[in-house]
Amino acid sequence: MDQQSTLAEVRELCIQLLGERLGQQMAALAQPGFVLKPSSPDMLPAGRSRAGGPALLEPGTPWPQATDGAPLSLFAVLDTDELAPSLGDRLSARLGLVNVFKAVRWGIDECTIICADPAHAVETPTPARGEVLTMVELHAAPIITLPSVSGEYGTGDPVLETFDYRAEPGYDEDHWESPTERFVQGPLREEWHYYCRDRQGFAPGDSQVFGWPHIDSWIGMRADGYHHFLTLSGDLWNDNGFERVMVPPGALQTGKFTNAVCEQDGLH
Repeated sequence: MDQQSTLAEVRELCIQLLGERLGQQMAALAQPGFVLKPSSPDMLPAGRSRAGGPALLEPGTPWPQATDGAPLSLFAVLDTDELAPSLGDRLSARLGLVNVFKAVRWGIDECTIICADPAHAVETPTPARGEVLTMVELHAAPIITLPSVSGEYGTGDPVLETFDYRAEPGYDEDHWESPTERFVQGPLREEWHYYCRDRQGFAPGDSQVFGWPHIDSWIGMRADGYHHFLTLSGDLWNDNGFERVMVPPGALQTGKFTNAVCEQDGLH
């Protein structure tokens, strides 16, 4: 993917569907990310990136536990040295291998992220009593993302609510539809889905690292300033739905991932 030409296409699409004013605002929010797919002979793994399996930790690193004392499960390892060149200043810290651990029980959002130096990291198996997800090596392909407009009716990224819609033709503060749905999500939802599928090779809700998160039916932490880090689709394990990992502001610049959360969302 040529990033600049894709950004130009996204800008043209936004202006065509939303008008010059809102279209420019939306296009200015476009962010690079990667769609993650199981590797194959034609799609090589992104370094040591994987979903599930053993962790890649430096010797002596304690395996993280849930509050009940049970070991968390290795959700994914992202080899950010392989991904960083496409992200510019969005990833200013050298994070190396980013291990994402989570509780596998439904409704539990406990999540821990541990970075490891690739030169010293070794495969570390899940301790006894911990649940192991089947390992899937991950290929990463660059994409351009927008704040989510493709979820259920009335559901989208809270950043869309910060737009000023009062100058839009037909604006009525008492209208039964929210301004976000009327002026951004409604006009853009279907065409953005087609553009992602036909021009970028992914569907909103697919596994993804960095960029804006897909929001199917709800999102918990975006309104508090949390940023999207990782989404893994249940398709990787013949399951349904998807889970996203949200990290505090500045985490990708400092490498400090304290208070990360894992959110479970609907179907896609």
